[in-house]
Amino acid sequence: MSLTRNEKLTLYMLAAISFTNILDFVVLMPLGHTLQETFDMTPFEWSAVVSSYTLAAAVSGLLSIFIIDKFERKKMFLSIYFFFTIGTFLCGIATTYQFLLIARLFTGIFGGLINAALFTIVGDLLPENKRGTGIGILMTGFAVSSAVGVPIGLYLGVKIDWHAPFLIISALAAILWVVSYKRLPVLDGHLTHKNTKTSFATPLLMVLKNKKQLTGLFALSLVFFGHFIIIPFFTPYLVSNIGFEDQQLTWIYFLGGIATIYFSPKIGQWSDKFGKYKTFVIISFITILPVLVLTNVAPMSIPFVLVLSTIMFICGSRSIPANALLINTTTAAQRGSFMSIRSSVQNLSQGAASFASGLIITTNPIDQTLNHYNILGYISVTATMFGVVFFKYLKDKPVSNTQKESISVP
Repeated sequence: MSLTRNEKLTLYMLAAISFTNILDFVVLMPLGHTLQETFDMTPFEWSAVVSSYTLAAAVSGLLSIFIIDKFERKKMFLSIYFFFTIGTFLCGIATTYQFLLIARLFTGIFGGLINAALFTIVGDLLPENKRGTGIGILMTGFAVSSAVGVPIGLYLGVKIDWHAPFLIISALAAILWVVSYKRLPVLDGHLTHKNTKTSFATPLLMVLKNKKQLTGLFALSLVFFGHFIIIPFFTPYLVSNIGFEDQQLTWIYFLGGIATIYFSPKIGQWSDKFGKYKTFVIISFITILPVLVLTNVAPMSIPFVLVLSTIMFICGSRSIPANALLINTTTAAQRGSFMSIRSSVQNLSQGAASFASGLIITTNPIDQTLNHYNILGYISVTATMFGVVFFKYLKDKPVSNTQKESISVP
């Protein structure tokens, strides 16, 4: 079943919002070399800046599960997006390491909630047989941020000032807030399904009593941990160990982003057509090659790195069928709180991966190259394969009426 024109327009607006949310997060990575020099950061201090965002997002996601389904979706989303915009602006005016760290914490509190809100809105707008396609379009926000946003942000950060990307993102987010206010429909259908007799802890209890949801969340945490453990030091590794120039890093994100723009909607369609789990498994196995080669072979020619990094970017889209599998385990009345838990698990996994990578990576005092990056590659592949095993227990079908009753908690 194809999307209607109105559904497409709304999804592309949500993708634009996702673009600002993701760009605020990923633009920090290619600026890593510049920021470490500017603030004289150690590898541990740099990993703290990266993980502060994701860990704050994880905590806010857990706290939000108790209230997010009690409000109309549009009002909740606009409130979250407003404070995210403020946080991004604060990052843009940071002048010290401590200021930047606190600004990233503040932005992470609301940035993580945006992710949950967007997936919840897609789940409310679309039936099960359209959700893979819808999530594929939503994920193009990541692809565009990589293809266009990150290269431009990197250029501005290196050639002008590292503050510039964050100030521009905050300005764009302010514009999209106004567009969302005018365009996003009121979504309050979930409120008619709420049981007024439920307790404050009901959203969490519903998940803890649902083995399929717990398994899915654990599997998703493995996927994101495996993907993100190699990301924080990817560009520093390319510069220090492979021999990339800062300006050449734009090609990594441009080519990877362009490829992902094309493949994200395709992967969403394939998930709906051929099966979400089957699509997820195939992409997960393909990702083994670029990860192991990029983390173990140095030096490499730049064209060879570009080919492998582009494949790795495309394989990052395995989160599309993974999220589509997970969203099908919940009901409309529970979807907001469950997506908050999902977002919290994602951010906690990414934060833990970033923190772990900072503990594993060391700098060679002689030539300033990074040591032990290959260990991160092995961990990445292992976590991804365990994710494949656990996602097997989630079937390609929505929650039935019987299942809806079974996961209700009085």
